[in-house]
Amino acid sequence: MQLNALLTGQPSEVLTRTLELSRAERKALLPELIAAFKDSSEFIEIEPNTYGARNPLRGQQAATALWAVLPAGDPLLRRLWIASPTILERVLQDRSLAERKTIALRKIGHQTAWEAIRRMILDGDLEPIRTPEYHAGWFRWAGRFGGKPLAERLRTEPEALTELWELLAIEGNGDASFAAFDKYVRDEDKWSTALLELTETGEVDRARLLDLTLDILARDFAAFRAQWYAALHEALAPTPDERTAAQHRYARLCGSGLPRTVSFAVKALSLVDKQGTLDDEIALQHLPAAAAGRGAATAKLALKLAGRIADRRPELTHLADEVFEAALTHEASDVRALATARLGVTPHEAPVIETTEYPEPERPPWDQRKTLTIPLEIPDTPAAVAEALSSLLADPDQADLLLAALDGAHRVAGELQDALKPLVKRAARIADQKYSAAVPKMIATLVLGLTGRDVVHPPQVDGWRRPLHHRITTLLEGTAVPVSAATHQGGWLDPVVFVSRMLEHPDAAEDDVVDALLRLAPDTRPEALALASELTGPYAGSIRYALGGPAIEQTGWVALAAARARYPESADPAAALRGEPGPRITWTAKVGPNDYGATSLGIEQTPEAVSPKAPWLGVLFDGPAPEWLGFTECHEAVSSPYDRDALEASVAGNLFFNDIESGYPVEKAALPPFLDSPSIPGFPGTMLIATTLALKRPAAVQLGTDAALTLLDRRMLGPRALGAALGVLGPLLITTRLTPRLSVIANEHPVAVLSTLDTLLPKLEPSHRGIFALLELAADLVERGAGTISDATEEWLAGFKGSSKAAKAASRLSR
Repeated sequence: MQLNALLTGQPSEVLTRTLELSRAERKALLPELIAAFKDSSEFIEIEPNTYGARNPLRGQQAATALWAVLPAGDPLLRRLWIASPTILERVLQDRSLAERKTIALRKIGHQTAWEAIRRMILDGDLEPIRTPEYHAGWFRWAGRFGGKPLAERLRTEPEALTELWELLAIEGNGDASFAAFDKYVRDEDKWSTALLELTETGEVDRARLLDLTLDILARDFAAFRAQWYAALHEALAPTPDERTAAQHRYARLCGSGLPRTVSFAVKALSLVDKQGTLDDEIALQHLPAAAAGRGAATAKLALKLAGRIADRRPELTHLADEVFEAALTHEASDVRALATARLGVTPHEAPVIETTEYPEPERPPWDQRKTLTIPLEIPDTPAAVAEALSSLLADPDQADLLLAALDGAHRVAGELQDALKPLVKRAARIADQKYSAAVPKMIATLVLGLTGRDVVHPPQVDGWRRPLHHRITTLLEGTAVPVSAATHQGGWLDPVVFVSRMLEHPDAAEDDVVDALLRLAPDTRPEALALASELTGPYAGSIRYALGGPAIEQTGWVALAAARARYPESADPAAALRGEPGPRITWTAKVGPNDYGATSLGIEQTPEAVSPKAPWLGVLFDGPAPEWLGFTECHEAVSSPYDRDALEASVAGNLFFNDIESGYPVEKAALPPFLDSPSIPGFPGTMLIATTLALKRPAAVQLGTDAALTLLDRRMLGPRALGAALGVLGPLLITTRLTPRLSVIANEHPVAVLSTLDTLLPKLEPSHRGIFALLELAADLVERGAGTISDATEEWLAGFKGSSKAAKAASRLSR
C-alpha cells in the first residue's frame, strides 16, 4: 500500500488499514512512516512569532500507524500521540502478551493510555501493572471531574472500591497523593469527602479504614501527606470503644519523627484518658518522646497527661518522672519550667557564653579586593578531561568544573577521541532531546564532536552564554586560543596571565578578548599594566585601559568591555568609557505586590544598570532568551564575575517567589561560592542568605545556613546587617520556621545571633504571629550571657501586655 493511501482519514481509519496489512508489509513501510512522522511533527515558525507542528494532522495519522508497526521496545513509542483509549486498546490486542506488557509499561503514565490499560487488565487481556505511574493515573482520573461527585464516580468505576485499599497504602509524590489532590478541589471532589460518604453507606469498611490510617501514620510519610491520614482518622469520629482499642497504637505514634503525628497521638491519648480507659503504664512508657520532641503545645499536653496519671496512681510516679525528665532539655522555656516544677529540681544552668566580637564588615573598595584565592585545577590528561566531562553530563551545574574542563580539553584536544568514547551514548541522548537546556546540550555536543561525530555547532547567541558557545565552537573546529580561560574559582582570570597570553596571541578572537576582560581580577593589575606596555595588535590600547592605563578613543564592543573591567561598579559602561563612571551602585530591597499582584521580593540597584548595544557584555538577558536555558544555570555566576551581585539579587527574588517543595534549584547558582571561596557579601548577598533562612525548601535552607555559619566563622557577615535583611521580609516571616534555623547558628555564634535578633525584633509588630519563638530564643541567649539588648528593643518590648506566651517571653527578655 502506498503511504499516502494509508495516511488518510481519521486515526481510527488509519489504524484499521494498517492492521489489515501483513507483518511484512508493515515492516516495509516503517522507514517511510518514521520520516513522515518526524517531518510532520517538526516544530517550526508557521507565521512570524507563531510556532507549531509542520503538519499536525499527518503527524497524528503517522503516529497511529506507527503504533501498529514499531517493535514494542522502540523508544519512539514514548513520543507517539494517542488518539483515544480505544485506539490504544486495539493496538495492544494486536500484540502478543509480552509485547502488550512492554508497551503498557512505557505508556502507563499517559492518562488516555491508563484508561485503556486498566480496562484490559480488568478484562484479563493484560497482566496487572502496579507501578507508581499506574497509581498516579488514579489521581488524574479523579481530576477529570465530569460534573459528578467523586463518591458517585468511585461507585460506578469498575473495581474502584476494591483497588482503593491498595491506593490508600501508597504515599505517592508531587500531585499524585491524597493530600496534594484534596488541597485544591471542591469538597465534593475530595477523596476524604468521598471516603466518609462511602463509609456511611457501608460501601467502604469503616473499621478497616480506621486501622489503615494508623498503619500509615506509623510509616512516617512526608509530613504534608501524613497529616491527611491523621485528619481522615479524626473525621471518621472514632467512638470511645474504638479509641480505647487503638490506644496502644496511639502510644507508639508518640515516637514518630513527625511533630504533627506526635501531636495527633498525644491528643488521642488524652481523649482516652478522659474516658477513663487509658492503659496508664503503656502511655507513660511512650510519652517521654513526646515531651522531648518539637512543639511546645504537644510537650505541655504530654506533661499534663503524665501529671494526671501520677496524681491518681502514685505507684507509677517513677514512670511519670521519666516524662518530666525528658522535657528538661526542651527548646521551649515554659515546657522546661513545667518539668522542673513537677520534679522539684533546679534546672541545669546553661554554659556561660564567651564574649566575642562580631564586626559589621564592609567590602573593601574594588581595587583592594582579593579574588585570586583558589586556583582552578585544570585536567591536563585525556583521562582527567573525560572524567570532568562525565561529571558534567551527570550534573551540568558545576560552573567552575566546566571552565576547567574547557581549558583542559584545549590542551589535549588531539588525544581525546578514545578517552571520550564511553561518554558517547549519554551525550547522544542529551543532544537528541528536543527541549533540553542549553548548557547540557553544549556539553553533549562538545563530547560528540571531540570523538569525531558529525555535530551541528552551537548557534551564535547573545547574552552570558556567548563565550561558552564560542569556546565550544573553536574547540570543535580546532582553532581554540583560549586567552580568556579562567585561572581561579569563581571565573576569575589573573591579569598577568591574561597579558602574557595576549603577548603570544595578539590577534586572538574578539569573543575571547571580551570574555577575558570581563573576568579580570582586581589583583595584580599594576603588574599586568607594566607587562602590557609590550602589547601590540588591535586590542593593545583597550587592554591597557582596562588595567588602569590611558584613555582610549574606541567605542566598540571591546572598548565597552574594557570600560566594564576598569569600572565594574559603574551602571553605564559607555559613560565610563567617556570618563564619567558616575556614583557606585547601591542596592535596596522591598517586599510587596509585583505587576501581577503576587507578593515578591524586589532587590534593585541605583542607578539602574544600562545595557550597551553590544552582543554580550556580561549582563543577564533583558528579554526572552533565544534558547531554553533550563531552570538552574549556575554558569551565570561565572559568565562575568562582576555580575555576582545582580545574580544574587535575582536568585533571592526567585527563591522567595518559588518557595515550594519541588522548586527550581536556583540556590545552586549563588550560594556555593560563599562556601567555596568565602568573601564579604554585599547587600544582595546578605539578602539572599536572610531569605534562605526564612524558606521552607530544605535544600536552600541548608545552603543558606551553611553560608551564614561559614561567613560568621570568618567574621565576613555582619550580624546586624543580617537582622536588617530579615527585617525587610517583615510581616511575611514565619517566625516559628526562622527560629530553629537561627538556633542552629546560635549553637556556634550565640553573640552574633543575639545581635541579629536585637536588630530584627523592633522591625516586627508585637502582634506578629509566633513572635514568642524569637523572643524566647533572644531571652535564652541573654540569660546565658550572650550580651544585652539595645534601648530600641527595650522600648519595643514595652508594647507587650497580658499573659500570652509572647508577653511572658518579652518580660523575660526585658529583665
